[in-house]
Amino acid sequence: MNVQVESLPNCITTVRVEVPPAKVAETRETITKDYLKAARIPGYRPGKAPRGVIEAKFKKQIREDLEKQLLQESTREVIKERKLRVLTVSEVEDVEITPENAMHFTATLVTAPEFELPEYKGLAVQVPSEEVTEEDIAKALTNLQDQYSDFNDAEARALVSDDFAVIDYTGTTDGKPVHEVYPLAGKQLTSGSDFWIRLTPEAFLPGFSEKLAGANVGDTREFQLEVPADFPVEAMRGSKLDYTVTIKGIKDKVTPELNDEFAAKLAPGKTLEDVRGIVKTELERQKKMDVERAKRDQIMQSLLSKIECELPQNLVRFETQRMVNELVKENQSRGVADEVLKENEQNLVGAASQGAKEKIKGQFVLLRVAEKENITVTREEFQQRIGMMAMRYQMTPEKLVKELQKSNALDQVHEEILTGKALDFLVANASVETQPATAA
Repeated sequence: MNVQVESLPNCITTVRVEVPPAKVAETRETITKDYLKAARIPGYRPGKAPRGVIEAKFKKQIREDLEKQLLQESTREVIKERKLRVLTVSEVEDVEITPENAMHFTATLVTAPEFELPEYKGLAVQVPSEEVTEEDIAKALTNLQDQYSDFNDAEARALVSDDFAVIDYTGTTDGKPVHEVYPLAGKQLTSGSDFWIRLTPEAFLPGFSEKLAGANVGDTREFQLEVPADFPVEAMRGSKLDYTVTIKGIKDKVTPELNDEFAAKLAPGKTLEDVRGIVKTELERQKKMDVERAKRDQIMQSLLSKIECELPQNLVRFETQRMVNELVKENQSRGVADEVLKENEQNLVGAASQGAKEKIKGQFVLLRVAEKENITVTREEFQQRIGMMAMRYQMTPEKLVKELQKSNALDQVHEEILTGKALDFLVANASVETQPATAA
């Protein structure tokens, strides 16, 4: 078999193949014999029709089967002989069977990126301590006190720093609502009703709380703020915003005492000491998760920073679009208007594209590690993953498998398990340095 292989940019490989006449003739003979055995021709018993009658009646079908079989067998043989890491066969063209009975065709293959795998064992990672300190527990209990605090109407007095106020407000710039002039700002900077604010320097906008200090319930204040130079919406930096704010209420925060009575509210029948134990256990679980996440993130960052390679553009486009869809949904849930998303489409696509490239490159790196370390997915592991997915989607494993087959997603499940095991291997072989304990 005569083969010419050409590597093109973006992980594309073209393969030009010439199948010799002997192979074409042998395959044609095999296919024709199958038709001789199975074909039903009026006037002849099954398998007794003359060869000439069969070849004439099924000429087109025999030709199609011949091309299909030779294309599949020859492509597989080329991939195996040349050790190509093929993801998909994107196109087959220029298929021809010559008068001399040779077959020619050109296949366009999407291949995995080529790169040298750097040293991946013993990667240095720094992780936070898993130790839970007394300060950690105290902070967690304070947070719980805050969550269970009550707010009562304050007796007649003026607002002071760190107070909680209930306000109505409107914001304009040059007489127009803020969000109309600066769509990226969102409607929250334009108006709010029964809006709760804690009078701290960082609340709402820098300087906003200071303008409310000293006000009483029922007071209305008008003031102007200058947007700081480090404000997230770049177009707004340095602009002047005019606000009208009415104080509707001042709230006194009543924090519960840290005692057994409070503990019983959190966990009926438990004492404060019991709750401390529960909090400690939860903090230990969280810190352990933080450590594992830190290991994985640092390992992948380290490997990806050492590898430069081209990526299959069809995969990048698909993953980019998936990420864009997620970003759009996330922003819509936050109340960002569709017109604002449209205006910033290029920024969304750019951010998603970079994330997609990193994710796809990471998958190829992990697959290469799995290949080098002979890491495989067992039948039990695959069935367990399918079972977990079936429970999540509330369907039987058999039905889920059928759904995954329809969408050609079974290989994706297998790959997710394999890359997960490869990352587990890297974590197990990393050189871990634990940082001193700090309060969570």
